[in-house]
Amino acid sequence: MDAVSPLSARMHLFDALRGFAVLMILFANVFAFAYPLELAEKAGLSDAMPLLSQLQYQLYLLLIRGKFISLLTLLFGASLYLLWRQSCESGARLQARMLALLLIGFCHAIFIWSGDILLMYAVVALGLLWQQVLHWTPDQQLRYAKIYLVAGLIIPALLWQGPSGQTITPEEISQLITLYTGPYLGQLWQQIQYVGLIALDLLLVSYWWCGGMMLLAIWGMQSDWQLLLKKHFYTLLLLAFGCALLPLLWTGLAVQGQIPLPFQIVSDLCFALIYIRLFMLIAPALPKMIELLRHCGRCSLSLYLWQSLLMVLLFRWVYPEWFGSLDRLALTGIAAGFLALQLLWVQLFYKKGHLWWFEQLYRRLSVALENKMALAETQRRS
Repeated sequence: MDAVSPLSARMHLFDALRGFAVLMILFANVFAFAYPLELAEKAGLSDAMPLLSQLQYQLYLLLIRGKFISLLTLLFGASLYLLWRQSCESGARLQARMLALLLIGFCHAIFIWSGDILLMYAVVALGLLWQQVLHWTPDQQLRYAKIYLVAGLIIPALLWQGPSGQTITPEEISQLITLYTGPYLGQLWQQIQYVGLIALDLLLVSYWWCGGMMLLAIWGMQSDWQLLLKKHFYTLLLLAFGCALLPLLWTGLAVQGQIPLPFQIVSDLCFALIYIRLFMLIAPALPKMIELLRHCGRCSLSLYLWQSLLMVLLFRWVYPEWFGSLDRLALTGIAAGFLALQLLWVQLFYKKGHLWWFEQLYRRLSVALENKMALAETQRRS
């Protein structure tokens, strides 16, 4: 989630899109903040829920869950290409930035909240840089994007065809809630184990699927992506709603039903592309809001990490009795309130050209790592 200097209207648009995605991702992440990560998918769900809550959950599945992570992944891929061009196609500088992001993401995932995405983005980006994908032709990038996306669907498809997972018991749920609201060392060990599971998922699924999305974005940056989105808009709509709604024929509308993962992640990608197109259409009519979102995009790393820090403090330490107990409507209200506070904070305190806290840390780490890499290369050659 690096912020690039705005050199054109297109970069301004990407900054605003990144700000929008980082703010909206809280509506998905709030359930993972307020419940054990192992239970976040089913947080507060019951077939006895009121009709309003059931409708809210179905809209959440259709329009929010996974969509803004997919949008951020596409924007991250586009940022990789822009940073590469800005650094005069220097792979070393980009590698240093990704290593800095890896360090920040690792510390965030281990010590704060193991639902982190920075670690995954950094690992995937370093893998793509090792493959020198930025030096590939656009045709190669598009071809491998398709291969990676298909590869990322294989394991989810096999899991869907396999037996359903073991149901967690009420006693196990109670133990998890006690663990996450108990002594920090217990939380730390649980988060270390969860990061291990993320590493396995990264190897089997996320590296390929996220790598495919990043390659798709890199290819799009060298094409007329606005025309492509306009041309294929209705196809994307059909795929997005089809993949989200057709599985309901066998899962039903019950909140305990689960959309098969292959359909879900394809729908997420299509919706992310749809949101980009809609954002482009709406942006000219809302210049002040777009400018505010652009400022949010410029400090998106700080906003994302402060979301984690404050939500973890709120649910695990300040009001631990809320952890694992609030319903989805209440949690959505908390997310909406915190989003409004973030917008107000950026409106009041953002200054053009000034890096925020975590952006400063990221930049300093990047420069230090780049200098060390340059020194090591000089010593190797001498």
